[in-house]
Amino acid sequence: MFFGLETTSSVFCSMNPMIARWISPGLFPWVLGGLAGLAWWLSFPPHDFLPLSWVALIPLLWVVDHTRRPLPVIFGAACLAFGLSTWWVYRAALIGAVAGVVANALYLTLAVMFYAWLQKAGSLATDKKVWLQWLAWVSPWLAMEYVHQRIDLDFPWMLLGHAPANHPWWIQYYEWTGVAGGSLWILSVNFWLYQTVMQRRQAKLWAALWLLIPAAVSVGLYQFRENTKFRENTQEPSIRVLAVQPNLDPYRVKFEPSTYAEQMRIFLKCTDSLEGTGLVVWPETALPDYWVLGDGAPKNPWLDTLQNYVRNRPGLALMTGASVVQLHGQRSGSPTYTFYNSALGLGSVDSTEPHNINTWPALYHKSKLVIGVEKLPYPMVFNAIARWISVDLGGMTGQLGTQAERTPLMMGWISKDPIVQGRSERIPLKVAPMICYESIFGAYCGGFVNNGANLLAVMTNDGWWGETDGHRQHLAYARLRCIEQRRSMIRSANTGISALIDHRGEFVDTLGWGRRGVVQGRLQLRNEPTLYAKYGDVLGRLSCVFTVLFGLLYGVRALMKNRA
Repeated sequence: MFFGLETTSSVFCSMNPMIARWISPGLFPWVLGGLAGLAWWLSFPPHDFLPLSWVALIPLLWVVDHTRRPLPVIFGAACLAFGLSTWWVYRAALIGAVAGVVANALYLTLAVMFYAWLQKAGSLATDKKVWLQWLAWVSPWLAMEYVHQRIDLDFPWMLLGHAPANHPWWIQYYEWTGVAGGSLWILSVNFWLYQTVMQRRQAKLWAALWLLIPAAVSVGLYQFRENTKFRENTQEPSIRVLAVQPNLDPYRVKFEPSTYAEQMRIFLKCTDSLEGTGLVVWPETALPDYWVLGDGAPKNPWLDTLQNYVRNRPGLALMTGASVVQLHGQRSGSPTYTFYNSALGLGSVDSTEPHNINTWPALYHKSKLVIGVEKLPYPMVFNAIARWISVDLGGMTGQLGTQAERTPLMMGWISKDPIVQGRSERIPLKVAPMICYESIFGAYCGGFVNNGANLLAVMTNDGWWGETDGHRQHLAYARLRCIEQRRSMIRSANTGISALIDHRGEFVDTLGWGRRGVVQGRLQLRNEPTLYAKYGDVLGRLSCVFTVLFGLLYGVRALMKNRA
């Protein structure tokens, strides 16, 4: 039903004669698809032409309504958008880049074609209630994004709600809705503007309302946070933090044993830049060599060095990424073990705290793993082709272990009101240790906040992408987590971009790509969870329900229509 590209002659003939002269009817849908893909790509970081996101999907809506078989155009437009946005993955593996683009395009095509099916086979287009068509348009897309973040084949890099990441003043309402609220905003503006173009009744009003109300609410929230900044900073606790950026080549230097001593010297020298007591964060897998746990495990001399360093500096708390191996004993005469990509916590920010806190590292294991690097999705299906789809990120590869709980690392105690001297009330410093890919998942981050995290930390190694759009997008998406959770963030990246970000998603300090050094400053600690942290992706769950209901209702209608 959906595999050709024939346009209705009445619509095409109503086009501008000059356009009709240069573009044939069979080519016109492809031109629209290409324009949609280009606009979609340019609206996302690092290009950030956000207004294009409000019109990028209008050509796809036209293709659905005015071609008999829109599937190839929809899939082609999605491949173009994802290909231009995530081409940098090929720096690690070409097959990984192609697989990611195709998979994401298929997810999106499935959502749009479900809407197309409702419009045609389900006769939704004949209904006079345009709001019902709007609901049928947004529900499958939001449901697709919700499910995409929760399956093994997950690479939700280009969720629609990620587009405004570098425009935090537009999206402060994410503290209620998460990224799905931004996706709903963009989908709705596109739909009602398209209805305006098609001269539907009251479409202009709805287009204006969907465009302006979320933006106005967000700007109001942003200004409120700005106007209360001084009050918050004087009444809420804060902490001095420092993120180290060592700028080590992940392929030729980072995992070369002959460089371990020099790496440790660089890290410790940068850490000495911290003025006074506070928290220091090192990037992903910063600790040289493996830390092996279990009976008879060899010692890691670099961990011993680091523990001694922290022990001799009261008031210093340090978090670092590490490669951890857990031994499980013998099985059938061979040793068994599990590899982890982990975060370690050492020391305490409270200089009066006895130094038995975190003398043995607090530990968290990364649990949102990268496909083809740290996990093989659905091994029963993909095990036979694992060696062709694996991706080299310059570090640990294979099937890594995970943990069930989103456990913040306890890094000491902070005076609740540093302005008033002599107060004894203190709060625990609990840091959410998100490792690289984990910072893409909003609800996942909310698990740390619900378990008490009052500061976010991202440890990452973006060097395998090179100086491409990848590391800039990764940084932009980290800003969304700060808005969703209303938490400040310290981000340590091996090669850049390291940053301090406040609870409005604004940068406090940054250090650019390919530079060695530190970012440091004072970040506020906040303890109240947001609505999004408490309740998660409500919009996504509701969309799944509506999508199923649409499928059942219009599936029965289509069946009865065919029988008649």
